Amino acid sequence: MAASTGTCRRKEAGMRVSVSFLGILRDQIGQKSLQADLPDGSAFGDLMAAIAPLMEEKVGAWAWDGANQRFSGRIVVSRHKAVGGGTDPAAPLVDGEEILVFPPLAGG
Repeated sequence: MAASTGTCRRKEAGMRVSVSFLGILRDQIGQKSLQADLPDGSAFGDLMAAIAPLMEEKVGAWAWDGANQRFSGRIVVSRHKAVGGGTDPAAPLVDGEEILVFPPLAGG
């Protein structure tokens, strides 16, 4: 299993999932997205474990819950174009899936 900033080499078997960051998260991480190569049958929790070292290095506790290896409640995670959808650690991933991660928006 590999997570990388930018592009990483493609495994012969398995899946690649993209995580895209918006807003201040993009600034803190220093890039628009990253890709993770995971074994076939991986779940959302496997992805979170793969990106955990980078998240712990780049973003603060306001955005990343390091003890539970997940984004904090202050962060919005969107899968399948649904906000908050499929973020259960056991939720299966699909090869080529893109997950959007961003802070809530406010306006006035």
